[in-house]
Amino acid sequence: MHNQQSPSQIRFWNLLSKKLANEATEGELQELQSFLLSNPEFHHQADMMGEMWQQESKTNNYTGEAAYVRHVMKYKDEFFTKESHLEAVVTENDEEFETEKPSFFRSIFSKRLTIISFIALIMLSTSAIYFLSGKKNVTSAALPEISSVVTKNGNRTKIVLPDGSQVWLNAGSNLDYNNSTFNKELREVSLNGEAYFDVTKNEAKPFIIHTKKMDIKVVGTSFNVRSYNDEKIAEASLIRGSIEVTLKDRKDQKILLKPNEKISINTEEEKQKGLKTNEKIAIKQRPAIPQIVVNELKPNPTNNIIAEIAWTQNRLYFEDQSFEDIAPMLEKWFGKTVIIQNQNLKKIRYTGNFENETIENVLSYLKLSKSFNFKIENESVVIY
Repeated sequence: MHNQQSPSQIRFWNLLSKKLANEATEGELQELQSFLLSNPEFHHQADMMGEMWQQESKTNNYTGEAAYVRHVMKYKDEFFTKESHLEAVVTENDEEFETEKPSFFRSIFSKRLTIISFIALIMLSTSAIYFLSGKKNVTSAALPEISSVVTKNGNRTKIVLPDGSQVWLNAGSNLDYNNSTFNKELREVSLNGEAYFDVTKNEAKPFIIHTKKMDIKVVGTSFNVRSYNDEKIAEASLIRGSIEVTLKDRKDQKILLKPNEKISINTEEEKQKGLKTNEKIAIKQRPAIPQIVVNELKPNPTNNIIAEIAWTQNRLYFEDQSFEDIAPMLEKWFGKTVIIQNQNLKKIRYTGNFENETIENVLSYLKLSKSFNFKIENESVVIY
């Protein structure tokens, strides 16, 4: 390998190889996830390596190469120890197979393998597999340089973009941006989920956030955006500076927000109760008309908490919301599926402010005002 890799990069490839071989411990998996969150530019390499590893050929073009790499991955621990250990794990079939390898491979295994040479072998072999499969015969330089940061339900993270802008990403969210174009003429990202942005000011390079329902253009400011693809309401809450909001289906209409203002966009389908069949069909055929509301952000007078950004302070906060609306918040916060079996409970409204509490403690608190039962089973919570 011609490019000198840093210790952190070497550690990354080592952790990734263990994950692909299904030999990583829980702690190593968490370490790998933390590395990817701190270094979003490595997401593409990790995804590509994972895809290569999963390749299964319907022909015999590269079956031998795939088997060889899998053998290396399986016995990688022995490769880092004495040469005698290598002999102990080689089966008769493996010996026959190894004799067909070029001298390059035999020379590597003739001595101890360092971590770097092991990584180089994996990268070289998997690249050969990917090429021989014929599925993609383009160079890596031709692939889009997309960085993607993903947070699963139950997790939150903070990242720093190449321009210095800081982003706090809430649970169940993902943020994408193109490394080759970001911070050139524009700074563009795509968001599905919720994020709090503290954008570095640069009037010459506007910062643009693309979501399913709206685009947001800023220069330098702090604001919160909530726009999950599976939710009917999208929001943008401005804390400092100014933002310009453009709806996807109204490109000519721009809404300028001032500090401490929030815009809510509701694309929920029109109510069809009491309508005739032909009227219902007509409603379905025409696009939903977004309902736009701009309100002032007001801290709660009791605890001085702004509900829209409470999650950035590690607070699970809801104010006069129905149990039906609170359930998906609990799902994202705790990473568990919440099922409300008692339909009468869905319309009960609650206010709550929790910090570092378990889902069991939260539900125990809620049931004080309206009695109900719940049971927690693995990854789900059933309320009845």
